[in-house]
Amino acid sequence: MKTTDLTYYDYMSKAPESGKFVYSIMEGFPLGIVITNKKDMIVYANLKMAQLSGYSRKELVGKTSHLFLHFPDQQKRFKEILDNRGNGIYESYELFIRRKTGKPFLGYTVTAPYKTPDEQIAGTIHIVSDITIQKRDAELQALAIGATKSLNSVMITDKYGMIEWVNEGFTKLSGYYLFEVIDSKGELLKRESHDSFMKKLSQAVRKKMSVSCESKNYNKNGEEYWVATTITPVLDMHGGVKELIIIDTDITLRKKAEEELVAANKVAAKLLTKLTRTVEELQKAKTTIEKESKDNKGKPSYKNVHKNHFKSKQFSSN
Repeated sequence: MKTTDLTYYDYMSKAPESGKFVYSIMEGFPLGIVITNKKDMIVYANLKMAQLSGYSRKELVGKTSHLFLHFPDQQKRFKEILDNRGNGIYESYELFIRRKTGKPFLGYTVTAPYKTPDEQIAGTIHIVSDITIQKRDAELQALAIGATKSLNSVMITDKYGMIEWVNEGFTKLSGYYLFEVIDSKGELLKRESHDSFMKKLSQAVRKKMSVSCESKNYNKNGEEYWVATTITPVLDMHGGVKELIIIDTDITLRKKAEEELVAANKVAAKLLTKLTRTVEELQKAKTTIEKESKDNKGKPSYKNVHKNHFKSKQFSSN
């Protein structure tokens, strides 16, 4: 039997019409189908499974189905599933499935044993559907339910900072709606320190922990506002960062009060400097007067000399 593209040419040439009918159903089935033998070697994969995985059917045939396991800790779970096959047990489960590119997708798989005519387990049929988007949307919805109730501005982004969802608080604060900022990194907000903000975001992803910062933004009308931001990573079942929750608290009034206080302190500092100079000048003048007074001590003043002279003249005329 040729396996260049796993089309079962030899089988199909001899198969009855019923067999051809079943084969055509599997080929056109909208979900991925993988059939393995008792040794867990792939003997068939339909077109949809090739599309989902990125492998050609030639690359899949003859390989073990473990080829699809993305995370090492899935090995134990998958072994349990295959062991249960021997007892005729049907299984349904979620596992991350590796694509040829290395990037996984979340697959919902139904696994069922198939038997030979004499009722012996011959292998396993796996039916696979990609539920990555549905799972993400469900998780976003769950996060959104809680975030919607928040009076603060809330954004949900992917791990790269691309906006996926915003709440009503975000729209009230910034003036922008979801359709205006989705799939962007919030460039419309014109964060005064956007590069610094993105570094904080990367730090949250790298350290897998919340980080905080403050920044000046501009709303849709061009008005500035200040926010205190908390960036919190959301981890998947394997500990990787899948989303970020970014909460902005409006601190504009506090910042204005701080700016007013700084301005008042500057005015007070100037007045104090001026007063200090005045005191210094008065002190200098006082010192000068005291010095002159000390230098003239014991010497008759002009006023006294004139007075004595007048008395002298008055005495001599008498």
